Amino acid sequence: MQPNVVPRSDLTQLLGQNLLEGRALAVSREYGLMATQGARRYESRDHGVSLAVDEHDRVAWIMLHFTDDAGFQPYRGAIPGRGGTIARRTSLWAALGRPTTSTDPDRTHHDTTGPTDEWAFPWFVLHAQYAPDGETLLRVVLAH
Repeated sequence: MQPNVVPRSDLTQLLGQNLLEGRALAVSREYGLMATQGARRYESRDHGVSLAVDEHDRVAWIMLHFTDDAGFQPYRGAIPGRGGTIARRTSLWAALGRPTTSTDPDRTHHDTTGPTDEWAFPWFVLHAQYAPDGETLLRVVLAH
């Protein structure tokens, strides 16, 4: 494990679960998830995690923040799906194999959007978004 990586429960367990019940509630407490005002979103800025729930409080998606964007501390856990602990594109490809889908915007227009990769697992989809350098992982979205 990389230095500063904190072992915690696998967040993919929350997908599709009612966040206010049972194991999902325990995991949300472990991460310190707090409801945001006026939205069906929960976040833990200290742990670099945000998520959204549907009208039945079931977790629809989870975002892991790997840079200190929007006031979030970088996520310091293992990347789900055995993605490892190094927030780099080459590390994700080495750990997860070739993505199901991949985009790489044309850099000649000085685009501020970096490439994206997506891996489909039997129980969730992992969508990775990178910085314009094409290597630095910015965020991961986990969904069904």
